[in-house]
Amino acid sequence: MLNKFRELRALNAFAKKQSVGMQRKLMLYWVSMILVVFAAVILLLSIAGAFSQNDEQLHEVMELQLKNTQDSLASRLDRLTAQSLNLSKELSREIEGELVREGISLQEVNDDPERLLKLQQIMYPLVNTTLQTANCNGAYVILNATANTTLEVADHSRSGIHLRYTNLSASNPVAPTVVYFRGIPDIARQKDLELHNRWNLEFDTDLIPGCRELMDSPLDRPAQRYFWSRRIDLKGTWESAMLLCVPIVGSDGSVYGVCGVELSALYFQLSYPAAEGQFGSAVTVLAPIQDSRLLLSDGLVGSVNGTYLDGQETLAIHQGRYYNEYDTGAERYIGLHQTISISKGETEDTAWAAAILIPQDSYAAYTAEIQKTWIIAALGLLVVLLALSFFLARRFVRPITDSLKRFQQEELPEQVLSSGISEVDELAEFLNARARNQRLEQGELPPNIAELFDQFVARKDLLTEAERNILRYYIDGHEIADIPDLAFISMSTVRKHNRSIYEKLGVASRDELMLYIDLLRRCGRLQELF
Repeated sequence: MLNKFRELRALNAFAKKQSVGMQRKLMLYWVSMILVVFAAVILLLSIAGAFSQNDEQLHEVMELQLKNTQDSLASRLDRLTAQSLNLSKELSREIEGELVREGISLQEVNDDPERLLKLQQIMYPLVNTTLQTANCNGAYVILNATANTTLEVADHSRSGIHLRYTNLSASNPVAPTVVYFRGIPDIARQKDLELHNRWNLEFDTDLIPGCRELMDSPLDRPAQRYFWSRRIDLKGTWESAMLLCVPIVGSDGSVYGVCGVELSALYFQLSYPAAEGQFGSAVTVLAPIQDSRLLLSDGLVGSVNGTYLDGQETLAIHQGRYYNEYDTGAERYIGLHQTISISKGETEDTAWAAAILIPQDSYAAYTAEIQKTWIIAALGLLVVLLALSFFLARRFVRPITDSLKRFQQEELPEQVLSSGISEVDELAEFLNARARNQRLEQGELPPNIAELFDQFVARKDLLTEAERNILRYYIDGHEIADIPDLAFISMSTVRKHNRSIYEKLGVASRDELMLYIDLLRRCGRLQELF
């Protein structure tokens, strides 16, 4: 193992000593710079919130939608409360008037079906008018009296009237049919109403939490205390609903009973369809909120199309910066909620909230698509930058490498090609000049000079034997004055031979002739003249 480690170290040290190509090194510099710039751009975009833009956009959309939903719910519930308070006032006047005419109290109506029927006949028009005018699917009244006090259920069975719509198919009933859900059947026959298939004579007040307490508590006026019940199952049916419970208060402060309207789960779903948007299906919720939990099973849920909600969940709330997360344990939703006041005088420590919920999977799919687009764009930009760096590095280095290759191949152009970089061009000029000098020293000549020398040497064949002898004396370094004695001829003959030599060799003077001789000597070609 130690030997292997030593070998690796030796290999690493060897690699460090090896030179790296200019283009490769420049390419590495460009890539490093681009990656740093790219990382800085990503960081700046992150700080600027480019990647959280979806969350901010979702927050704005949901905040606006929640405000509209809250305003709509508050307005509807306020109108229903006002209509129920008015119903309570009218019922109180009619019931009290009848009791005064009969000279009895409400307790004396117990076990008296005839008087209960008469009271229900008086109450029916008011309940029916409320149903026809209110934005609800049911209206009711419960008297604090029963037809038979001897029954085991007498303590929680109370007489009254409950009218409901059937055949609900839209946010407002289409061709509504009123059915008789609770009450003495004689009224249904008189008014030609169909009895509900789960009709009962009286109400079971145990199924309406808080109803008994409301009837047993003396009050000054109905507005002093009223409440919306949590969602309850309507006895004997598959339906569930919330009931607005308003006390019917007599002039002496006694409570004759409870009245109000009904909002069924189905009616609420039809009233608040799921809002389809780019982030997913948004569901409207009106539910109690307790201990950071949203209790859907006790409230009302709008249409759940496009979601996994069934309206029975308990959602744990996790607060977030842009939105909250609502966890069922199996599924998770995102959204916002806002508390809303729907009751007055309740002793129960429970707040209600209006909420907008979107499946987290839907939003995750949307953000994943956006992130995919961002990633593709970022990778595309990175590829373009890397390609640009390769192109610039190659363009920058290529003139340099081409010049170096020419030097390596011993090519000497008359004029060095410009690389666009002054320092590199100066270096090329210097190397080119130095190479020329070295070649001259080694006997090499530029192509055009070599051609002149070739022509000069070739013309020697035009010389006569005597002219060649004179030329040899000049090559040996003798002056013109030495030639007559050496060649045993006169000076005039020497001058005659000189003119002939100059003419045949193509030179204008002895100096030019001596220059050719000297250059041929340097190039090692002097023997070619012999």
